[in-house]
Order: sequence, then structure tokens, then C-alpha cells
Amino acid sequence: MTNQRAPHQREPSAHEVFEVLARDHADHLLVFLRAVVRDRSMVDDVFQETMMVAWRRLADFDRTRSFGAWLRGIGSRVAMDFAGRRRMIVADPTMLQEIEEHSVAFDGDHAQAFQTRMGTLDDCIERLPTDYSQMIQMVYRAELPLRTIAVNLALTEEAVKKRIQRARALLGECLQRKGVLA
Repeated sequence: MTNQRAPHQREPSAHEVFEVLARDHADHLLVFLRAVVRDRSMVDDVFQETMMVAWRRLADFDRTRSFGAWLRGIGSRVAMDFAGRRRMIVADPTMLQEIEEHSVAFDGDHAQAFQTRMGTLDDCIERLPTDYSQMIQMVYRAELPLRTIAVNLALTEEAVKKRIQRARALLGECLQRKGVLA
């Protein structure tokens, strides 16, 4: 499978990529934070703050580097900040380095799986009937408001919503057939 996109497709936005990568790395980040943050009651707070910081600093992320490592780096700093503010104990820097070294192997496999899923998603979008493919492009890639889509296609907003619903259902079926969705 190639990574070439059809001429009418655009690259996913940084925030679209972030949402997918954040979901993909959430469980691994939680495992990492549980190893780092000794106060179990604080793990969820550190996780949420890590994701918020990552979202705000997304422009700083170098797409050629490992997203997981970047996210864990933010998580380490957030955990240390929480530790200072709440006098909780976190893993010492040596342990953090060892945990990070074990996590790096996970990142390589994850990046390949992500690329495969994105290629499958693109393939499924291309296989949709033109009206539905166009709807997916306008809503999720161009991020156009429903009203704008309705005006551009001379449809009512309700008709646009229904088309999106049908397009998503067909897209979901395709992704299930290809094993991307359970």
C-alpha cells in the first residue's frame, strides 16, 4: 500500500493527527505515569495535565520524532511539577531514564501501526461513493461548519447531517472489514 494521496485529499491537520496519536498512546502514557508517580490518586491528574500541555504545545512537536517519547517527556515534567506543588514522591531521574529506554521499543511498532491504519482509512474514504467521500473530506479534513457545507452543496443542514451519518456508517463498515475497528 502506498502513502500517496489522491489529488483532492489534503494532509490531516496537526490537531487531527494529535487526536489519533493521543488515543493510541494514552494507555502507554498511563502505564508510564503509574511507574513514575507514586501517589496513585494523582496519576489521572498528571495524565490530564500532560495531555493539555501536549495539546497546547503541539506546534513544538517534530513530526519526524517519536510522539510517544515527546509525550512521556512532557509527562515527566508535569509529574515533577506536580511533585513540587504537592510534595508527592515521583521516581528518581535514573528510574525515569530506565522506563524511557524500555518505552522506546514500543514507539517504533506504534508508528508503523499508525501509518498502516491511516493508509487503510484513506483507502476506505476513496472507496466511498463520491457524495459521501466529499462529505467526509469537508467535515473531517477541511473542518467546514455544517452551514457552510449545506450552502456549498445547496442542501439543508439536516440533509448534510444525514449524509454525514450515512458516510460514517459506510466508513465504519469498511474499517471493520479491514480489521481496523473491532
